[in-house]
Amino acid sequence: MEKDVFGRWNPRALALISCLVWCEACGGQPSTEGSTTAEPGTLILQAFGGPSGEVAAQVPLLEPSVGQQETCAGPLAAGACQLTSCQLGGIGTPGMGYGNFGPMSASAGTATVAITYNRFGYGTVYFPSSITLGTGDTMTFHGGGGAGVPRFDVSATIPSLGVITSPAPTTDGDAAIIDTSQDLSVTWLPMSIGQVRFQLDGGTHTPGGVAISITCTFEGAPGSGVVRQALLSSLREMSGTSPTYARLSSELEATTLVDVVTIVTQSYQNSPTDGRAFNVTLK
Repeated sequence: MEKDVFGRWNPRALALISCLVWCEACGGQPSTEGSTTAEPGTLILQAFGGPSGEVAAQVPLLEPSVGQQETCAGPLAAGACQLTSCQLGGIGTPGMGYGNFGPMSASAGTATVAITYNRFGYGTVYFPSSITLGTGDTMTFHGGGGAGVPRFDVSATIPSLGVITSPAPTTDGDAAIIDTSQDLSVTWLPMSIGQVRFQLDGGTHTPGGVAISITCTFEGAPGSGVVRQALLSSLREMSGTSPTYARLSSELEATTLVDVVTIVTQSYQNSPTDGRAFNVTLK
């Protein structure tokens, strides 16, 4: 799955309804080409709701040494937020045959799409344009029965849209002003389902650079959260003159144990506004 120059997942690559990741660090083992055998571990299923034409299924695999390589310092935590600083290395390419865990499928509304392994991963499969998924709608994932994975049918609920109200630019294209001498109050339209993730990205998000970010996870219902001043001032000092961006998105996570496999569903909204990045100026 591709990232843009600011380290964010490419929006089109994130327009997915189902991602299933076998995490080697959590106990899963990669298979060899042609093999469908794997050890029990953790499956991560990501469900993305959205309008017509934006509902899709994709299975990125967290293969070691694949994708953007990062060497990160220990995070600095304060409240519901943490600041991380990562030296970016090269881009690792996937190996043939990693993560073949058998056929899977995803269902939404009246449609079911097959998720098929293609020697290097599972690719992306879009649902028919007649399928839309909004707040409270569900996706159901089916799989198992081979590759060491028990049969499962697990549903994921789409959260409310994340709509930020502050900080925000006064006009489209302008930068929002953030005073790093005090705590930052982040506000959004209260959500009936899910949490919000607020993120500030600074530094240089290209190989050889240092990417710096503050990431916060708040409950969606209250409509507000706080980023501590200590993190903001550290971000300003470490970012220097590089551009800084902010974004807020909604998410919902649930965990289900199926036999010896832990299945984690992570649900999101795929819309033009949810997760959209904007410029900020740190004062």
